[in-house]
Formats: sequence, structure tokens, C-alpha cells
Amino acid sequence: MKKMILILTGILILLASASAQSRLLLSCGANMIRPADTAYRSIYGNQVLYPELGVAIRTVGGLCLTGSYGQFTKNGTTPGLGLDSRAKQSYMAFGLGYLIRLSSSFCLQAGGGVAALKFSEEALDTQIEGQKWGPIGEGGILFLPEEGQGFFLGLKVGFLSAKVSDLASDIAGPQPVNLGGFKVALSVGIQLF
Repeated sequence: MKKMILILTGILILLASASAQSRLLLSCGANMIRPADTAYRSIYGNQVLYPELGVAIRTVGGLCLTGSYGQFTKNGTTPGLGLDSRAKQSYMAFGLGYLIRLSSSFCLQAGGGVAALKFSEEALDTQIEGQKWGPIGEGGILFLPEEGQGFFLGLKVGFLSAKVSDLASDIAGPQPVNLGGFKVALSVGIQLF
């Protein structure tokens, strides 16, 4: 996995340096997600606030290669028994995006791709895990002044989703779980090169 991340990073850097108009945009954001799984929401709540790191490399015109990483952990109690439980979801997403300049200060951003979503839950002295690939789509607006100092602000909405159909089948039969959900993000970033 580490080799794949290093190779992808190297390819993205080479693509960025190949074009004179390339721009590397790095961002850190605060996301709020509404988990897609109803059982998860009944134990851990209807929304989760978590950080997300993002990168976009503008290649030609407004076309971008994008990537992001996010992870959230929540504590809850099992229904009926009231015992402690802990769930963690994370994702690493890759895709294509497009930036359209609306004015000298604002850009519209849209994109999509694939995400590797992971899930783990600890309850009743047992840990279950699952992983699945799924689609991601997002769009938003960036405050990115042409004459600025390279800093930008962003507001995005998006959705990522995957379904693990046979989670913990050896414990209590097939237990499907929906990963991801609808998310809203507020981010701050820097434009380099």
C-alpha cells in the first residue's frame, strides 16, 4: 500500500511539472458526514465531524487529478445491552476534477472518482472489519483570487458510498453495512507552483 501511494505521488508530481500552467492545491478541511448506514446512525449518531486532507493537481486548463483522505471514529453503546462500542471509518479517494473560474475571486469545482473505504467496529469483546471500493462525487466553490497570496477557502458537498454485504458472517450471519454517506466540507488550502 505504501509503495502504491509513493508511486501515485511521484506520477502526480511529474504530471504537475510537465505543464507550465500546472498548480498544486493542498487543502485541509473540516467535514461533516451523515453516515449512510441506519444501524450505524442508531448507535453512533446522525453526523460525524472529522478532518480531511486533499490534493488537486491542475494538468491542462481546468482539468485536475485529485486525491483525498479522511477518517472518523465514534464511540457508542450497543442497543439493548448498553455496552460500549467503537466504530472507525476511513477512505482514500482518487479521481478527476474540473475547475471553472467564475470571476477573478471564485472558482467552481466538480469531480468524481473512486474511494477505498474501510470500516472496523469493536463491541462485545469482538472486532469486525470490512473494506470495499466505491464511487465518490463532489462539487463546490472556491474563493481563489487570481491576485491572491496562494491561499484559498473552499465549500464542498459530496457523497461517497460502498456496501460490504457479508460483514461478520461467522458471528451472526451476513451483516451488510453501508459505508460513507453525504458530506459537507469547509476547507482552507494553499496553491503552490
